[in-house]
Amino acid sequence: MSGLPPLPSPGGYERAYAESYDLAFNKLRQADLADVCRKSGAVPVDANTVRLRFLNRDYQIDRLADAVTLGPETEPMPIAERLLILHYLVTAGGTPPGTEQISFKEVPEGVVYYPTFYKRAIRPLLPKFGATPANLIPAAAMFGGCDAHQGDAAVTIQAFPKVAITWVLWRGDDEFPAEGTILVDRNIQDYLPTEDIVVLCQTIAIKLCRAV
Repeated sequence: MSGLPPLPSPGGYERAYAESYDLAFNKLRQADLADVCRKSGAVPVDANTVRLRFLNRDYQIDRLADAVTLGPETEPMPIAERLLILHYLVTAGGTPPGTEQISFKEVPEGVVYYPTFYKRAIRPLLPKFGATPANLIPAAAMFGGCDAHQGDAAVTIQAFPKVAITWVLWRGDDEFPAEGTILVDRNIQDYLPTEDIVVLCQTIAIKLCRAV
């Protein structure tokens, strides 16, 4: 276990987000930054700063300034996304990605979280892409996604250097509604707790819908 509190669900829980943010940076300040980079795939910038690729963009994490930014002149990214980056850095165990993909229900406590997971990370894509699943592929390309050749359309998005997420969609018709699923590497919990996986997939789903 990472020792981190659950990532707060979206909804304006400013205090909970702030506490989680402070705790994650405290853990990062106490960590061996070279070890963090080795395990997570981040790149050292200086003694207290690393660069990490997240959804096809490079972010800088400065553990002295408590800052996660695209650059010194950019607006702060949403705190939920900053927390995902921090939790990934302090949780990463360095386990090599495997060759087996599993559904979210197969991760620890995935069955318990699944109704919320489906509502946040799968269902929003169905009205956007259910009739034309192939449109998912160019939308995902904006975030570094590639064709995963499953279902009626599928994409794999490299969210972090060692965490990839795959969406699979099946086209709806007059008889059956559109449907989808999400697949993750069996070792994903060596990089993110279950609650963070939910928020990560929701974050990507929102971005995919907005890309249409």
